[in-house]
Amino acid sequence: MMHPFEIVAEPVRRRIIEVLAVGEHSVGVLNDVIAMEFSISRSAVSHHLRILRDEGVVDVAPDQGLPQSRLYVVRVEYLERLDAAVGELFGLWEQRYGTGVRRAPQFPAHPTPAVRQPHAHRAGRRGQRGRRPGWFGE
Repeated sequence: MMHPFEIVAEPVRRRIIEVLAVGEHSVGVLNDVIAMEFSISRSAVSHHLRILRDEGVVDVAPDQGLPQSRLYVVRVEYLERLDAAVGELFGLWEQRYGTGVRRAPQFPAHPTPAVRQPHAHRAGRRGQRGRRPGWFGE
């Protein structure tokens, strides 16, 4: 499952969510608005709608007026997930250095990704070209 920020990081998906935030819309309306604003094809819009469906951001239901059409609506659960993610950032922000508490930040209990070791410079000396031994206390 994608992080809520990953979903809204993509401008097309963020705009679809903004359009749906004011109410449900048919796939035709979404296609017209998004395709025009971003100059993308209807199939590209459909691709983003599928991602939003798969990630549980939107729900789809048949349109009562036009049974062959579908209505999209933002799921409250996604907005709550997004709100919780923003809340986590505020929690970290409140623990920053220089606050009244003056303590080191408390990091979340999530496992940290493996740190990539810097790879050797193509000359084999990692940026040491042109330096003479003894410069800068070496």
